[in-house]
Amino acid sequence: MTGMTGMGHPIWIAVPTFRRPQQLRHLLETLPGIVAGHDVMLLIADNDPAGQEGAVVVEALRGAGYDLPVTLLPVPEPGLCAVRNAIVATALGDPAMRFLAMIDDDEWPQPGWLDALLACQAAVDADVVAGPVDSMFVGPAPRWARETLVFRAEERPHGATDMLWASNNLLIRRAALEMLDRPWFDPRFNRSGGEDLDYLSRLARAGARFGWAPDARVSEWVPPERARLSWVFKRMWRIGCTETMARCKDTAMPVLLVRSVGIVALRTAGLPAILLPGAHRVDIAGQWIKSWGRLYALAGGAQKAYGAL
Repeated sequence: MTGMTGMGHPIWIAVPTFRRPQQLRHLLETLPGIVAGHDVMLLIADNDPAGQEGAVVVEALRGAGYDLPVTLLPVPEPGLCAVRNAIVATALGDPAMRFLAMIDDDEWPQPGWLDALLACQAAVDADVVAGPVDSMFVGPAPRWARETLVFRAEERPHGATDMLWASNNLLIRRAALEMLDRPWFDPRFNRSGGEDLDYLSRLARAGARFGWAPDARVSEWVPPERARLSWVFKRMWRIGCTETMARCKDTAMPVLLVRSVGIVALRTAGLPAILLPGAHRVDIAGQWIKSWGRLYALAGGAQKAYGAL
């Protein structure tokens, strides 16, 4: 760990990063104006021991008089779970830490983000609070990409909610982090993704209370290579795989198999709807592909969608 500027901060904002220096810089340049008035510590977990591009960005901003305290955390072990577990362990090392916020390195918060997360947490006494993620396309994008579920922000009413799905816009209070033993994020998801769904599912089973803050919005860059059918369909396949991997922990295999076969049959029967005028064709096809990803996971298949992040 390098660059620790002191302990004693009630709010830690963690950013796992891997070879996205320009996006990370944009995020870090945005944060001071968004979190003004709060006692925060930024934790930048760089998962690229070779290039250390995240570290370069942090040191450059420090040299220019960056306004917020920053802890730079090199994480040499590759993988999503390795970096998230290092984040949790480091934040818990500060006895004053009460809340850990997580945001990805290709995102940036919109005005009122942190205030909205904290207000929702206080209103419903939530252990974990999440908010929407708005896709921001880099360059022109086809209409289908702007309309597909993969890139549409999730919308829910403010307040308590039954379940949360992702960690890229999340606030967790210390008591929730202490509900589960380490490793908080299961290393079996290290290269597949879905580690956040698995973690949140285990928190739910442990009795954690969840909240949704619709005004706690972040924006996420969508590069041109993601606004392609091949990328969207691969993502839907992976979601089917990782959701099933997570559910295997609390649902009997025969039950999951029957459900998954039923979903494949249902999605297959619904495929002709693609031909209807105004149909969301990409979503219909994507859900069908996702249903086959479920069966692939049950058959023992594994997804390795990432290098390190």
